[in-house]
Amino acid sequence: MGFLCSLTLLHAQGAGNGFMLSGEVIFQEIVKMDIQLEGIDPQIAEQIPRERKSEKVLYFTEEEAMFENHVKEDPGDAMPMEGSGIMIRMQQADNKMYMDLKNNKVIEQKEFMSRIFLIESALEAKKWKISGEQRKILDHACQEAITEVEGEEVHAWFTPEIGVPVGPGNYSGLPGLVLAVETDQGDRKLEAIAIELKPVDKSVLQKPTKGKKVTLDEYQAIVEEKLKEMEAEGDGVWHGSGGSGHTSTVVIRIQQ
Repeated sequence: MGFLCSLTLLHAQGAGNGFMLSGEVIFQEIVKMDIQLEGIDPQIAEQIPRERKSEKVLYFTEEEAMFENHVKEDPGDAMPMEGSGIMIRMQQADNKMYMDLKNNKVIEQKEFMSRIFLIESALEAKKWKISGEQRKILDHACQEAITEVEGEEVHAWFTPEIGVPVGPGNYSGLPGLVLAVETDQGDRKLEAIAIELKPVDKSVLQKPTKGKKVTLDEYQAIVEEKLKEMEAEGDGVWHGSGGSGHTSTVVIRIQQ
């Protein structure tokens, strides 16, 4: 009961401090990749990056939110492997997540191997525990909350100064805007690098409509099956993630 009361008090403080409850947050995402390569020259393997940095953006209001890639990648952008004649291209899926906070619904657009999927589900209610730890992110006082997803601890930092219960991806349900998340024992980190509180244009909050409609379980089965095929064929494509499956899908393609 005491825990519930503390959350209510924090929410009341955030709602009454004068901050606008809409805007956008730019996040930097760092994903460490466990990449296993066979039959590749060790000198070439050493040049393959073991982490992926990218930017995401969260647009939010009190009733809805959209989380997606911030900087669109250049399909022609590739990294040459010195002295090998090999080009490596790291491709990030064009994923989007729309959150209907009013009706507790989520619509996800997921891209995998050039196929687009559309997944609709209920907004997951996580059981968060406030740790008591505090820090500042972009001059906003934040508190740490911890939950568990499929046996892995998730650490989130939220600010009750901006009383919107949303965050990057599906890390929501706290009494304040989530500004940082750490999962997979630190192998995946998201942290706000810019915040702008302002009215949000409705054009950036459009529900995704493209893609084949599937359930989350169906999508995960499709991904697992395709990755097994790729590994068996040895076609020069490797998949890296942060360990527990909650990281972004990153496909590394080596071209000779």
